Amino acid sequence: MTRTTDYPEFEEAQAGSLAPMPAEPPVTLDRHRHEEWTLTPPSRNKVLRLAAPAIVEQLLNAVIGLTDVVIAGHLPGNANVVSAATAAVGMMTYLQWFVALISGAVGGGATAIVARAIGARRPRMANRTAGTAVTASLAAGIASSAIMFVFAPQVIAMCRLSDLSATFATQFLHIMVITISLQVAGQIGMACVRGAGDTIRPMLTMLLLTVFNCVTSATFAYGWFGMPAWGLAGDAFGTMLAYLVGGILAAAMLLSPGGRIRLAWRHMRIVPHVLWRILKIGIPSGMEQMLLWIGQIIIVIFVINSRDDLNGHIMAGHIAVLRLESLSFLPGLGFAIAASALVGQYLGASKPEEARNAAYIANRLAVYTMTVLALPMVFFPGLMLGLIVKSPPVIHVGWWPMVLAGLAQPGFAVAIVLAGALRGAGETIPPMMSTVTGMLFVRILVVVVCLAWMKHAGITGGNLLAVWIAIFVDLNYRGVYNYLAFERGDWQKRKI
Repeated sequence: MTRTTDYPEFEEAQAGSLAPMPAEPPVTLDRHRHEEWTLTPPSRNKVLRLAAPAIVEQLLNAVIGLTDVVIAGHLPGNANVVSAATAAVGMMTYLQWFVALISGAVGGGATAIVARAIGARRPRMANRTAGTAVTASLAAGIASSAIMFVFAPQVIAMCRLSDLSATFATQFLHIMVITISLQVAGQIGMACVRGAGDTIRPMLTMLLLTVFNCVTSATFAYGWFGMPAWGLAGDAFGTMLAYLVGGILAAAMLLSPGGRIRLAWRHMRIVPHVLWRILKIGIPSGMEQMLLWIGQIIIVIFVINSRDDLNGHIMAGHIAVLRLESLSFLPGLGFAIAASALVGQYLGASKPEEARNAAYIANRLAVYTMTVLALPMVFFPGLMLGLIVKSPPVIHVGWWPMVLAGLAQPGFAVAIVLAGALRGAGETIPPMMSTVTGMLFVRILVVVVCLAWMKHAGITGGNLLAVWIAIFVDLNYRGVYNYLAFERGDWQKRKI
């Protein structure tokens, strides 16, 4: 009997596994959708075709955060005002990251399931998984945003910001939380689309969002086109509008009839056992990101954002280095997205050896690309920092951390891509363990040892340098850990 809906009752039990379903009508292929069902052997060109739009998308995503920092770093005022504004934006970035941890728990599981479903020719399950993931993340994002809005003063106090930095941070947070839920839901939706092997439309969506953000943030911050100059509050308002537009575009992309994920409104209800299956795979990734955030925020609050740095020079230097480093590792994220999607799809099609080859190709390309992009960070650190912030004290404290960030990129490439490959197979425990042990043992231990040595040697003002020495060691440790986990091959037998 031919099915006439996406949700027949007897299909409910099949949503919890990728076991073969009763015979379905043959899938009608058209020229635009043929590639999603035809898995040719992996090659460099195949990986690049999938990774290139994802790399561009990640670059555009970084430009949004970079725009906020650059605008803060070039506000009218003296060096102390600029440092305070940059430090405030940087700390708010960590708080946005906290809310986006929802993406780690939901997005990782949804991407793995969608990729397997596409590889196994199960579009109905892919649609149902995507709809459940988007709705659940939207609800969780709204709840998190409401809590952060109500308790904004307590959150700022916890971050140990003071004086002008605290004032700037409060302004930024009150505006930004309004659309964080849309940001998270949009990220989850685009993660599902990528899992289906479509990286073009998420890239185009991010392109429009980035251009919109650059124009609106600068307009409201500096008073362009006759608008009032709101300073840092205008920067936040422009970014808020950009994420609002991005959320609307993501919804339109998921609901449009021409994509590999083609949702109808009936798909948007939360199906409990589908959500549980998503979380069962994704919770380790969510825990990984949560522990990573905890380790980062502890270091930021107690080491970088110290009470004796009232003008925020150390925090501003840290944020400037992070933003520049992100331009180097963005290709790694793009290749990780390609590896995750291809590994999931090849495993769904019962081709584990081709899944392994796809991951190796993506890994090599990431190492080459990130190494080349890191060279200016190593050889021209002062020049690079000067592009972000016009504050000589900030450039001074960030000089050596910038060099260390560049040197860490080859090992970081291996860590990123092979973690993505493992997650694409649904094997989320090893990447989580690499992050947990790297952050809670390697990174914090190295920071403590470096600070103790500097104190013994009578070296002052080395907090940020100690942190970046620890980051350098941690990123290379994670690269080795994920490489060994991938080589063991347990992920090839993973059932999801």
